Amino acid sequence: MNTTKKWTAVLLALVMALTLAACGGGKSGGKSVGSSKPDSNLGKYIGEEVLSSDNEWVPFDDIYDLGSSYIELKEGGKGDFCMEDDIKEIEWTLDNDGKLVLSSYGTTCNGTLKDGLISLDDYFGFDLQMTFRKGGSLVSSSKAEGSLDDFADEYGGDWHGMAGLTDATGDLANLNDTAHEILARLVFDGNGGCEVWLAMYLEGENDFNFIDTRAYVVPDDDTGLELRGEFMGGEMQEGILSVDATGALYVSCEVDSDLVDGSISLLANLRHLDDESWTDDDFIPLPEDAVAYYRGMSFMDIASTYMIDMSLIPDDGSGNAYSTLPSSGGFPENYPFERTTANGEGEYGKSNPDATGLTDLATMRKVRQELWDMSSAKTKHLTYDDIKEMLGGEDGIPHTGMDERSWNSEKHAYGWYNGEGDYYVPYFELRDGDEYYTAATFSSSVRD
Repeated sequence: MNTTKKWTAVLLALVMALTLAACGGGKSGGKSVGSSKPDSNLGKYIGEEVLSSDNEWVPFDDIYDLGSSYIELKEGGKGDFCMEDDIKEIEWTLDNDGKLVLSSYGTTCNGTLKDGLISLDDYFGFDLQMTFRKGGSLVSSSKAEGSLDDFADEYGGDWHGMAGLTDATGDLANLNDTAHEILARLVFDGNGGCEVWLAMYLEGENDFNFIDTRAYVVPDDDTGLELRGEFMGGEMQEGILSVDATGALYVSCEVDSDLVDGSISLLANLRHLDDESWTDDDFIPLPEDAVAYYRGMSFMDIASTYMIDMSLIPDDGSGNAYSTLPSSGGFPENYPFERTTANGEGEYGKSNPDATGLTDLATMRKVRQELWDMSSAKTKHLTYDDIKEMLGGEDGIPHTGMDERSWNSEKHAYGWYNGEGDYYVPYFELRDGDEYYTAATFSSSVRD
């Protein structure tokens, strides 16, 4: 955004903050006029564009990017106006010509509602113009007519695969370089909206799973959808959904958690439930024995083994939707592989699936110096168990799956962390049935 737009964004955001602070649930007795049929205008309209001071329409999220922004029209002329997750009650009226009035505490917003688009000419007495599109802005003005069907055909449906977590820091460091099963359902409503449901297999960590996910066309890019929502307790940044030439769906995002002190990145590789064309070229392919195990199962069959609230899964119109109490999740009988591992195949080397890799910075510094002072003739005889004891006795987290240089038939790497961004990662050579130390990488703080 250029300087003019940036200052415009600041001023508009200030106007919004001051105005919403003064607005609450008023009563004007409004309703949609002229129809006794179910009102198709009811629903949620997502912020799409704002008119800047230099008379240029800019994306809504360029200005209001601290949370969800929408208008929800409810029955009986009631509704909500939400700006950056700050929800205020409103009342609304709509006449036969599409004139829309939103009221709160005696002040109004005036505009129109036509073809699923709310256009506001003012904002509770302020000269501020905005647009909100029903269900989210899936089709930009530059897209060809009919492209929504193309997106629905390509992206819609049920997906299953593996997700890799990397660049984890702080309290999320124990998830670094781990892989997890992941499910996705994308339901297009035919009116420009797409409901996105995502769930990653986490052992009881529902607060850290995906929440309120939604999709938009990536501006000036017809190769993917922009993904919004929460993951790991924080708002997703740089979220993307993209289908490649082989039909694989890639999901990626970065998160700074609000629940704990830490950040993390996700990259997932999924395929349609009936697509078994996994190859080594996929980022993390679903293991062959898992593909065989799930063959013939429905989306809900698989979801029932996750530790999630299944009532949140959207109905795709097939009847394959939530119909029983939420499952407590867990491993199905005769399950062929570990679902939450560092490589999706249940390999841990000399470590174990519950390894924490916890140690403190002082210990990491001490071990680095001791190994530095040793001769290579001595260090080459140090085993995994020797290094583990030097680092405090906790098993290290296997660095598998994400990087073949860190985990292969000849070499294993394990990570130790202190939960504050500091790490120590020794490498081991596999020989004579054991693992022998060869080298290590570590954070700059360990060298100090």
